[in-house]
Amino acid sequence: MSDDIKVNEIPGMFEGPIRPLLMKLSIPMFAGMIVQVVYNVTDTFWVARIDLADPSYMGGTAIVFPLIFFFMALGNGLTVGVSSLVARAIGEKNGKVLGTAAESGLLISTILTIFTLAIALPFASRILTALGAEGDYYIHGLEYLRYIIPAGPVMFFLYVFLGILQGEGLMKYVMNSMLIGTVLNIVLDPVFIFLLKMDVRGAAIATVIAQAVALVYVVTIFIRNKSSIKIEWSISNISGRTVKDIIAIGLPQSFAMIIMSFSFVIFNKIVIEIDELALTAFALCGRFEQVMLMPAFAIGAAIVTIVGQNGGRGNFGRVRETVKEAWILGLIAVGILTAFMVAFAPWIFKPFTDVEKVRWYAVMQYRVLGLTYMTALIGITGRSFFQAIGYPLPALFLTLLRLLLIAIPVILLLVYVFDMGMWGVWLGIGSGSIASMVVALIIVRRAINKLESGEMKMHKV
Repeated sequence: MSDDIKVNEIPGMFEGPIRPLLMKLSIPMFAGMIVQVVYNVTDTFWVARIDLADPSYMGGTAIVFPLIFFFMALGNGLTVGVSSLVARAIGEKNGKVLGTAAESGLLISTILTIFTLAIALPFASRILTALGAEGDYYIHGLEYLRYIIPAGPVMFFLYVFLGILQGEGLMKYVMNSMLIGTVLNIVLDPVFIFLLKMDVRGAAIATVIAQAVALVYVVTIFIRNKSSIKIEWSISNISGRTVKDIIAIGLPQSFAMIIMSFSFVIFNKIVIEIDELALTAFALCGRFEQVMLMPAFAIGAAIVTIVGQNGGRGNFGRVRETVKEAWILGLIAVGILTAFMVAFAPWIFKPFTDVEKVRWYAVMQYRVLGLTYMTALIGITGRSFFQAIGYPLPALFLTLLRLLLIAIPVILLLVYVFDMGMWGVWLGIGSGSIASMVVALIIVRRAINKLESGEMKMHKV
């Protein structure tokens, strides 16, 4: 590593037991995600309380979710691309690449901001129509969409900084940013929705403000030199090779999440044809679904850091142990949370709607799909593994397999050929998760074997 950049290595990163290290890096992420779930639940609660007898408020915001997910997809791609690059560069002791990571990532976020504002602002109404909104669902969805659009650019810049911190293993600051954004959002929601009488527009404004404050906090981390990677805000620090590397890893991740967003659009269109009340329940379940998958995403973030840094050093035996321990810990955590959610589903959904049929749909969805959340963990952590070693295409394939190649065709068959209604939707989603798990188990193990034998090389920065 060059003399101008000296990274403080995380204790236990390259030697010692893996499980404590995994927990040390994943627990802060898990804590931050818990608060985010609390926000999602609270946000849903306040939006539903605008009129408990009118599901179009919650349903309208649900229809907009695929576009919000698109913003998140682009931002998450930046985080994954930057964190993978930083982790591998630390492992390789490559100070030159570390010196160009920040400004190169910020260039990409600037381009994405210009693109997003140029498309989303002028065509908001057309976008919502394309998403299938009609009647009151369209009215409330459009109000929400027009005010949530600025959250996209904020996310792009925020996620670059979070990617750097994650690649270094500084999960505490990542957690703090999540806490700040979500707690502030929880506080602002009732103020803007009810006190200022802005309805769903207030929920959107609260989100934008909260994320902006989180961005300011993260920038101060670098200003106060808490990160080993300095940001000089200099164009000369932009590296074409670094930009290319971030895009090479991040773009497939973004594309995978865009596929998920596209799948949500298809799911919404199918579900709303079955029953508008089923769409409200489907959206409600989507908010709570994060509860069961939090451990998977938290452990996945830790995998990118540990596998990236150790793979960069050539410690492939430690890479194998990391993946094994991640699967064990993840299955235990997801299993406990899933059991809780399935057991208490009738009571969990009761405060969010007075419509009995909406509650029935929501409870049945969890009872049918409960075990598949555990299978999803293998696919999620498998994607993180391939991103960490610099091979994003297998990670993309796992998403393609789960949604486009399995879930959607099975849903179309069961709903439109066998007329199974929501049962067909639930079974189709479950079949995709199971198929992704089986394939992930096979290709991750095969990749680790090839890395250890030298048949496959770690992608260097």
